[in-house]
Amino acid sequence: MSKSNEGKLSITTHILDTSRGLPANGLPVCLYKFKDNMWNLLKESVTDSNGRCMDLLQNEQEYCGPGRFKIEFRVNDYFKRIATTSMYPIIDVVFDVQHPDEHYHIPLLLNPFGFTT
Repeated sequence: MSKSNEGKLSITTHILDTSRGLPANGLPVCLYKFKDNMWNLLKESVTDSNGRCMDLLQNEQEYCGPGRFKIEFRVNDYFKRIATTSMYPIIDVVFDVQHPDEHYHIPLLLNPFGFTT
């Protein structure tokens, strides 16, 4: 977490496939916010060639305040594409935003049978 240059909430991710020693490019990612007792989809994206999603929260003023967020990493789609069997089809990382004027970066280290953030 670090201060954002623009003074508004920013959420990004970076995924590295530790089994290949490469960025996990083309991995589908979804950002949600918990509101009104349900998860609300804010953005669907796909990691770039460097395994990054820099565009997860843009122009979503209604959802930019403090609260509980979730990034859903659809790792099954990624591992199928590279012909690799994985134990985890989806990885959800839930986190709380307490300071809506900061940058939250959620890294994911991934392999077919484990992950860490």
